[in-house]
Amino acid sequence: MGGNTLVPFIWAGTGLLTLVVIVIGIYWAHGHSQFDEDIKNQIFRSGDDDRYESPEPLASRKPG
Repeated sequence: MGGNTLVPFIWAGTGLLTLVVIVIGIYWAHGHSQFDEDIKNQIFRSGDDDRYESPEPLASRKPG
């Protein structure tokens, strides 16, 4: 096996290994509740900033 025939197998192997690592990472994150939608309530509390509470767009507000 020469260098020209070995290179595609190396690329395929590294690509497959990358996909396996990504799947394991997502599985780990799901198992440790990293995709919890309630995280925004833990970070932003009421009264933190009016940008997170007001339904009107920022462009229509007056500064101050």
